[in-house]
Amino acid sequence: MSVTTEPAPVLVRLKDTAAPGPLVVLLPHSGCNSTVFLPVAEAMAEGTWVMSADYPGHGARFVELLAPDVFTLAVEIADAVVAEAPGEVVLFGHSFGSIVGFEVARALSVRGVPVRRLFASSCVDPHAMAAEVRAVHQVPDEVLLDLLVGHGGIDEELLEEPELLEVMLPIIRHDTRLGEVHRPHPGAVIDAPVTAVGGADDPTVSRADLAGWGDCTTADCTVEFVQGGHFHVMEHPQSIAALLTAETGAALDHPLASAEGRTP
Repeated sequence: MSVTTEPAPVLVRLKDTAAPGPLVVLLPHSGCNSTVFLPVAEAMAEGTWVMSADYPGHGARFVELLAPDVFTLAVEIADAVVAEAPGEVVLFGHSFGSIVGFEVARALSVRGVPVRRLFASSCVDPHAMAAEVRAVHQVPDEVLLDLLVGHGGIDEELLEEPELLEVMLPIIRHDTRLGEVHRPHPGAVIDAPVTAVGGADDPTVSRADLAGWGDCTTADCTVEFVQGGHFHVMEHPQSIAALLTAETGAALDHPLASAEGRTP
């Protein structure tokens, strides 16, 4: 007797609601899966609808082949969003997830699903990224690990888990490569407003880098700083929860821990 199993979902429900409102879709950074956003979802107000993506080869989809490019990821996620039939979508991407989020927003536009706002966190905009030669994905393992530990991307204790690192590092390297080699269509923009979010203590993404997202939209672009470094979303999830909760119009339970406030 053959046994068939359902494929793991592209989108994972982190917070469900029957109340009307936009669907919030959270897009992970390199090497991570939907569970990285559980603290964000838990900190968001009741009355919000939150889902996060698992990329192929990540999380519950670990048996699947890794995605060949960002466009493939974006189409897959957009189709999964359409299947949820939301009236409106709020996108939040962190680091590599911001590049994915930009392309998801474009794919949703083609599918007639309005994006209320794209939050692009700790990331240079995709056109600026494409204009530079970046090769972090090519550095030796020890250098990559130093970068990740130094910026708070992984706990230093993981260095004592070589078997786990053997699994994690190729996935992190793969996702990093996808972001670094991604080339958006020339002149590509979205019509949704963008909020570019940075960590106040992040030495890798500057205010000017975040402001560059203004070239990626025909709507407005604002810059927001929150407490923490490059991986502020893991250090202070309540800050991101506050931003997202406010955008959905739900009752705000957690004050925004902002370091510098909003700038045009």
